[in-house]
Parts: sequence; structure tokens; C-alpha cells
Amino acid sequence: MREPVSLLPRRPRPEDSAPRDPIVQLCSFVVGKEEYVVDIMRVEEILPPQRVIPVPRAPSFVEGMLHLRGALLPVVDLRQRLMTTEAPLSPKTRLLVCLLGRRRLALRVDRVTEVMRVRRSDLKPAPALLSPGRAPFVVGLCGTLERPRLMLDIKALLRAEVERESKRTGGAA
Repeated sequence: MREPVSLLPRRPRPEDSAPRDPIVQLCSFVVGKEEYVVDIMRVEEILPPQRVIPVPRAPSFVEGMLHLRGALLPVVDLRQRLMTTEAPLSPKTRLLVCLLGRRRLALRVDRVTEVMRVRRSDLKPAPALLSPGRAPFVVGLCGTLERPRLMLDIKALLRAEVERESKRTGGAA
């Protein structure tokens, strides 16, 4: 026999009032020998390598422009930005089309490894000393000690470089 359904609001239980530890989804990818993550809500799509149109006088980390379904997106080579070394394209190279506010851009990465689900409490903030005097683009760490992943703030990553490039070229960037 079923219990009658009550339409009255139920009393809160102690476990209902406990703070929840939300799950966040992160897109994990490799650049060089390091593994990084970004919030999956920033990633619109993942593409295989595409033809990139070179742009004269673009900042050194901007590979060029990508024509994607009628829109032109800047392509940022994260290997160039993070490690200052170039690498040939491989079959696993991918472009992460990301949203930054209302703008879209493509990030070239060596390979995408997974979409991971982690508890917010498992995300550890980066020490403030990592980027003294600059906008930190490594904002934290997640994963295990055997396989740590650095959390990137894409906005801060590009803001610092655009400002530096602008100063170097006298504001022409």
C-alpha cells in the first residue's frame, strides 16, 4: 500500500540544509608535457586542425584567423603562448573554440584528453606568488599528485600577453 501524498510543504531535514559541494566539468588538454584544464562552459566545440589565415603584425602567439561558418576567429597557439616553442601539427592536435564574454576564439592544443567532473572542493587555488605583478593565468590545480592539471584562466592568459605586446610595439597591437 502506498503512502498518501502530502501537498503541504515538508519540514526541512538536517541533510537538506547542509551546504552542497557542486560538481564542475572541465575540459582537459595537453600542451607540451603539461596537462591543463578550462571550464567546459567556456568550450563551444572541439575541432580537428583547420586552415588558418595568417595575419600580418599579429601578436606572436596569434597564429592567424580561422573562418568558421561565416565568422572569423583568432587562433591562439597555446604552445607558443605558454612555452615559446613551436610544434608540428599532429593527428591529435585540436582547436578548442572558446567563448570569452561575447567573443569567440580558437585555442590550438596538442591534444584533448577528456572532459572531467570534479567537486568544486577538489579545486585548489594557485599560490599568489606564481605571477607576481601580473594577472595570473594559472588559477589553480586539480587532479591527483600523479597526474596534476593546471587550471587556466583564458582571459588572464590573453590579457597579459596583449598588454605586453602592446607595450613592445608602442600601442599598435
